[in-house]
Amino acid sequence: MKYSFLFLLFGLAIASACNNPKNANNNSETTDGKTAAKTALTKSFYKRLEGTIAGKKVVMHLQKVDDDEVSGTYYYDGSWLNLSTDTVIGKDSIILAEYNFYESYFNQNSKSPLLTLKWNGNGFDGIWESGDKTKKYPIALTEKYPEGSYPLSIGTYRDSVSAFADRAKSPTAEIGFQYLENKSNDEDGKWLDSELKKIFGLEKVDRLTGFKNITADYFSDYKTEVAEQQKDGRGSEFEAWMNYTNNSQQTVNYNDNGYVVVDFLTDAYTGGAHGNYNSSMFCLDVLNKKQLELNDIVKIDSNTLASILERNLRKEYNIKAKDALNTFLFDDFIKPNNNFYFNANGIAFMYNPYEVASYAQGQIVVFIPYSDVKNYLVPAFKQRMKIK
Repeated sequence: MKYSFLFLLFGLAIASACNNPKNANNNSETTDGKTAAKTALTKSFYKRLEGTIAGKKVVMHLQKVDDDEVSGTYYYDGSWLNLSTDTVIGKDSIILAEYNFYESYFNQNSKSPLLTLKWNGNGFDGIWESGDKTKKYPIALTEKYPEGSYPLSIGTYRDSVSAFADRAKSPTAEIGFQYLENKSNDEDGKWLDSELKKIFGLEKVDRLTGFKNITADYFSDYKTEVAEQQKDGRGSEFEAWMNYTNNSQQTVNYNDNGYVVVDFLTDAYTGGAHGNYNSSMFCLDVLNKKQLELNDIVKIDSNTLASILERNLRKEYNIKAKDALNTFLFDDFIKPNNNFYFNANGIAFMYNPYEVASYAQGQIVVFIPYSDVKNYLVPAFKQRMKIK
């Protein structure tokens, strides 16, 4: 039965919202227009922000759910950086920790830079401070949606069930979904919203109905798993491992030039030493109503691309030329996969745990700047992305 949980997680591509009325939180924000009107900061939101950090231009994507969970990304100084909640100060002020995977990989004792942000009605003002507190830079960000970018709302759905209904302290199975939604009624908005639903395997039903159906199947399988363990006399032995979780979330990595890039992250624990997680990248061409394939971006033979991948892998993970790749990976080579994404500066390939390296090494991401593949870029893509 354990495999049925994984099928639900990775095959059906679970979403995010709140089934339990006690936990329901469908507060969301959709902003129309090129620059957001001055508004209060809502409990849940997605925001595309333009501005500067230390005087350098950035585009930041921030998402917030459940009052205190904030995550985001932005590109700055040669690195694609992740952001997560450090401290929620109040309704309009937050401190985010900046996470650079490559730096933390080589220096586990490094302290993350912090971004202290205060909402001003149509953006954030604040301070960027280095982890060692020796550098501070001003932050100025404004919520904007220029032509070719799309306002989105965010919602959540959660529910749980007890393994033993007659016990006060029973193991539980919990399921959670965090989803993006486009509520525009124009052709682009309707297509984008349909594709966001398809990521979860929801095509013919609305989100709430779809999430309820997935949740019901998940809970049914969980109850069957518990019953089988009890029948085999393994209940007390395995009870500590019966606290199952199943979560998924959509986040925006890029939202410009008629493209929306979505990271669909799923994670689950179904007993054992640790859970597992997986990111699937979806590159949506809203203008042409299609999901991009790699050959829509670059026309290049696999051997040449593999060579470029290896060069950037060695650079990013500090693997010396004299060292074989299998000192870091399972094999002595790395091949491009279909789990790619892009931003204003380049293309990245995402390798999930166990795909090319051990679970302990986490996700392996290899970023290739456009300058490394400039002779192979598809002209239409190059023109839309304004790549010189």
